[in-house]
Amino acid sequence: MRTEAIKSTAREVLARAYYTSRHYLTRLKGKVLILTYHRILPEEVLRQNPAVQAGMYVRSDVFESQIFFLKEHFSVLSFGELLNFWREKTLSAEKRYCVITFDDGWLDNYLYAFPILRRHEIPATIFLPTALIGTDQWFWPDKLTYFFKRCFSQSVAEERKESLRVLKNRYPWLKPLSGGQGEPDIDAIIEACKGQSPENIESLLGEGSRILGIDFPTERVLMHWGEVGEMSNHRISFGSHSCTHKIFTTLSIQEVQKEVTASLYTLRNKNINVLPVLAYPNGNYNREIIRQVRAAGYEAAVSTRFGFEGRWSTDCFELKRVGVHHDISSTLPLFSFHIAGGNQFLATSYE
Repeated sequence: MRTEAIKSTAREVLARAYYTSRHYLTRLKGKVLILTYHRILPEEVLRQNPAVQAGMYVRSDVFESQIFFLKEHFSVLSFGELLNFWREKTLSAEKRYCVITFDDGWLDNYLYAFPILRRHEIPATIFLPTALIGTDQWFWPDKLTYFFKRCFSQSVAEERKESLRVLKNRYPWLKPLSGGQGEPDIDAIIEACKGQSPENIESLLGEGSRILGIDFPTERVLMHWGEVGEMSNHRISFGSHSCTHKIFTTLSIQEVQKEVTASLYTLRNKNINVLPVLAYPNGNYNREIIRQVRAAGYEAAVSTRFGFEGRWSTDCFELKRVGVHHDISSTLPLFSFHIAGGNQFLATSYE
């Protein structure tokens, strides 16, 4: 905890110094910044929804200030424009370029991000898990977050403690679960589950719900196709985030092939603004997965690896992005420091 506090203080000080420096954003000249957002939520909604993961949202007022900032300092391109410029090799070494992307197709992208983007005439791309759009399904990390926050929202009774011990013994990858002695590290639990098969995760969720008597909410959190169609008319394009958002490296190659092929087929058969680009779920991929994505007819794919692209791309199927979330970008100094790579520098400095 002390290291985190030191790092947070250092981040604040360095960000303010960077924001006021003469060399502000100079390292991004001639570069393409592909930003990744997930959820955009007003403060009052966040107060009512404790299940939102800390690294998954940007507050809506902060998002609008970031849009103002990007309009002032970058040429904001649609993803389709970027691909065309790369093909034609016409990006300038003197300009900074930005492309805005969102992963997952959250309903709040439509409710809160879309009006801001439309008001400022800013293009963006949203990557959709096509089989989930229009359903009331939740992603399993959000179910786990909800589940454990409900478990520990009050003093854990002895019978509940024993049930948690049963879960930990039955699912040994739940090492961050304390067995009832204090609130667990939910982010660590989610990371531990990412290496498991979809079947193991569903088994954990189902058994946990049953033995602890906690039901998952059913309100819709993802967009439906009508909302996707409306956004398509206002400079928002839609790419693939697979069909079901399963992590590709936990699937067979036949399952991966089905995920990438069926998702693109669905997008192309909707009356929407389709972008033939894929976002790898959780950023996981390998050479064989790239081969399947190419074969399915995609023109590019984005990862979760931090970094910038240049005036032409050497590999359009491993594109780097910069993820944005509230705790490290809640002010413009923090935002500018982060998108220029300042937090990557801090991370390596404290290893």
